[in-house]
Amino acid sequence: MAALSRMLVRPQRALLWGGMLLGLLFAAGLATMLASDFQRRQDVAQRQSRTLAVGSQRLLWLEMRNLERAMQGVGADAAQLFRSVPGQAPELLDQNIAGVLHRHAELDSIVVVDQHGRALTSGVGDLQLPLWVDGQRRGTGSDLYLGPPQRRDGLNWVLPLALQLEQDRWLLVRLHTSELQRIIGGLDIGTRGVVSISDVEGHVLARSPMDGNVVGQRFGLAHREALGSDAVRSLGVETSPVDGVARISAMSTLHQYPLAVYAGLGHREVLAAWWPYVYASVAMFLLYCGLLAGLVWGVGRAARRQHVLAEELRTGHAELLLAHQVGHVCTWHVDEDACQLHWSPLAREIFGVDVDALPLSEFFQRVHREDGVRMQAAFDRAFAGDAVLDEVFRIVLPGGDVRWVSARGRRVMIGDRQRRMIGAMTDISERYLARERADQAERQFRLLFDRNPAPFWVFDPDTLRFLEVNQAAVSQYGYTREEFLAMSILDIRPREGWEEIRGAIAEARIGEVQDAKIRLHQRKDGTVFEVRAHLSRLDFDGRAACLVLAEDVSERLAYERELAYHASHHPQTGLLNTRALAEALDECGEGYTVAFIQLRGLRLISDALGNDIGDAVLQAMATRLGGLGARFGWLAFQPAEDFVFAFSDAHDAQNALDALVQIVSEPVRGQDSLHQFEPSIGVAVHAPGDGLLAAQVVGMAAQAAHSARAEGDVLARFDPSVNARLAERLRLAGRIHNAIDAEFELYFQPICHASDGTPAALEALLRWPQADGSFIPPGDFIQLCEDTGLILALGRWVIRAAAQAQRQLVDAGWADLPIAVNVSAVQFFNSDLVGEFGRAMEEFGLARGALQVELTESSLMRKPAQAMQTMQRLHEQGICVSLDDFGTGFSSMSYLQHLPLDILKIDRSFVADVEINPRNASICRALLSLGHSMGLTIIAEGVETPGQLQWLAAHGCDQVQGYLLGRPAPLKTVIERLDAVEGVL
Repeated sequence: MAALSRMLVRPQRALLWGGMLLGLLFAAGLATMLASDFQRRQDVAQRQSRTLAVGSQRLLWLEMRNLERAMQGVGADAAQLFRSVPGQAPELLDQNIAGVLHRHAELDSIVVVDQHGRALTSGVGDLQLPLWVDGQRRGTGSDLYLGPPQRRDGLNWVLPLALQLEQDRWLLVRLHTSELQRIIGGLDIGTRGVVSISDVEGHVLARSPMDGNVVGQRFGLAHREALGSDAVRSLGVETSPVDGVARISAMSTLHQYPLAVYAGLGHREVLAAWWPYVYASVAMFLLYCGLLAGLVWGVGRAARRQHVLAEELRTGHAELLLAHQVGHVCTWHVDEDACQLHWSPLAREIFGVDVDALPLSEFFQRVHREDGVRMQAAFDRAFAGDAVLDEVFRIVLPGGDVRWVSARGRRVMIGDRQRRMIGAMTDISERYLARERADQAERQFRLLFDRNPAPFWVFDPDTLRFLEVNQAAVSQYGYTREEFLAMSILDIRPREGWEEIRGAIAEARIGEVQDAKIRLHQRKDGTVFEVRAHLSRLDFDGRAACLVLAEDVSERLAYERELAYHASHHPQTGLLNTRALAEALDECGEGYTVAFIQLRGLRLISDALGNDIGDAVLQAMATRLGGLGARFGWLAFQPAEDFVFAFSDAHDAQNALDALVQIVSEPVRGQDSLHQFEPSIGVAVHAPGDGLLAAQVVGMAAQAAHSARAEGDVLARFDPSVNARLAERLRLAGRIHNAIDAEFELYFQPICHASDGTPAALEALLRWPQADGSFIPPGDFIQLCEDTGLILALGRWVIRAAAQAQRQLVDAGWADLPIAVNVSAVQFFNSDLVGEFGRAMEEFGLARGALQVELTESSLMRKPAQAMQTMQRLHEQGICVSLDDFGTGFSSMSYLQHLPLDILKIDRSFVADVEINPRNASICRALLSLGHSMGLTIIAEGVETPGQLQWLAAHGCDQVQGYLLGRPAPLKTVIERLDAVEGVL
């Protein structure tokens, strides 16, 4: 052992010296890297300070150059005024200077002074002027003198600037130093960096970061000889005389102005990121030293442990022999050349022989015949080096007894060539017989337990540990049987179900029979499923136990829940349907507000762009509104464009509605584009005790939404009066169909020549008289007819009634008096209008020109091409076309000039006060000129005063219509009026 210790000293010493040499090289490399990085950081900071100084100097030069030019302009004006009008020059200059000061807020004052610095204009002069207007304070190529800074109002500093006008006059300008501060403000100089502007005597004019106590003070100016020349100098690391901070500095000067710009970056701040590298390098070197010391110490420690292991090996050999005797274990080996089996003395008892070796052939003869072939093959494979020998076999003793033996062994190399198989054998006869008996009993139990298709297990009610599980439970839960038997029943239950299972076991102990309950169980992979657990008591292996049958009911319950979900939710959005929302509101038992949201255009996206895009937009809107519903209350969807949002009185209603309006007003992103909807929101409130069901409140909110859409509003609250109007409108829609042939009447209003008042035509006007003698206004039912599609049937009735009235006019002797019929845009574009007029004229035998068609300007512009074709066909039938309410629409003149029109009707809004309103008069003159230039007849509507009639006649209007000339009346009354007028004439 002493020799071994001496051998280990030399590697330990070599390791120490080699590690120290490598450490020196490592330290040298780290030092070189740190020095290079230190120099690089200083160079970068020096370049940055030069850049800051040059950039600031350029901005300063631009500011001073512009200021000098402005002063030269003012000085030129001053010189001219003093030469031309010396007496008035100060007053005129004050006005000019006031304008300059107004435009240049950076200037404190502008004063014209004499050679002694006394003010010749308004303002304060400078008696020190003669002391500082010398060559030192003026740069090369500039006439501007820069004086020492002066304090104004006890707070602010100004820089006096002087420009000589003539030999005895100077222009004195005072510049706020805050303007210079603005030039250097906002630069990226770090927390300890600085940029400053100084004059020729070292006065600080501006400093960033700003320090009011420094501006105006005088400090020693380095490199003063550089002022008045273009120069940029790198000053290296300098300590500032202002605040004593070391900085990497640079200075920039110009030849035009004796000013210097200093820029410096804090030396400590520049190297702030370098020091961590220093610390890290030192730490790495110290770590290396520690590792080297540990390695050297470990080598020495290994030598000491080698000696200890040798002692333990001798002791272990003796203990191994004792263990072999106790455990009936013997060792054996077979040499390749001898082909004999050698064993330890303990093998004599196992094999029943008195020799220490036995030929292999004789050994295999003693192996049981059922195991001989298998044992021979296993031995050959192991000896060939392909496998490890690990076999259990039977040995037949000389007396015929059979023993079970376990043999293990493998081939090893002895020297360079010789092979040897070594191993151990153990007599396991007693253990094997006991195991066979246990296996037989277990097979019988498994046959009854494992064949059951439902998961079964037995557990101890005291410890809750599994005592036995069947194969169905292993397959269902994902645990192996061994894992199950190492667990308790709590391991397959979520934590929240532990108390419930303990209570169930306690009830089972006292004999209370339980109905099967639904419980949550957990598989090995963490998934949770539902089971119906049947629990009962039994005796298991002589002790009390519990038997459980776990029936998996997850799929059936999931199917039932899915049916319930689809019954209460919209499948596409996942939101409640209105029925489920109403049920939830009825159950809440408190006041709430319902907002019914109609999104016009939501369904159109699917119809126009496809269901994929439509579904994506719907999902996006549902997600957006779903966040609002989660925040305030409930949200439901009613296909295909309506959402219902409800919230309780516990929330601020105005905040909730404001958030709702903001959400639905914002565009929704689809797959490739944004989509904007036209929201209409109706709001209804339910108060506790009002006796209304939630379905009724939702209906009230829906009515309010329809009202909001009709009025063009985004949000409307439920109003009983509005509800009454809607109900009345619906009742009115139900009456229109029967009223077309039975109740509607045509009234007629005359259209007269403007020049002499003689009748020119009649306009048919639709009236719906009531039993009390009143009339339902056309505005109440015309739009309703268009919305319901009844306008087509009503239009056909009007055309036929107008043709019949024209026939009566002909019979009464007024054949030359045509009747104009108003045609709806819906009827114009969605019916055979030409055919209907043709059939009516043919039925009553009317001549060409007996009927006219009146169309609105806005209706024609919906489909100009189709309108032109229809109007051309009307002309072919001899039907004149009149454009009603001309001037109120937004028609394009490029279309209007090509439309086959005959008559233009000026809207009554332009005719009103035409004789006294210059604006209306100008519009009417323009419309008259436009219509006549197109060869059209012009009719003015709404003529109600003689003054209007006289103005229109004087300006060439062809025909007029209005209450002044005749109110609408039945045809019989109109014919009587016509006959009476003719008799007078």
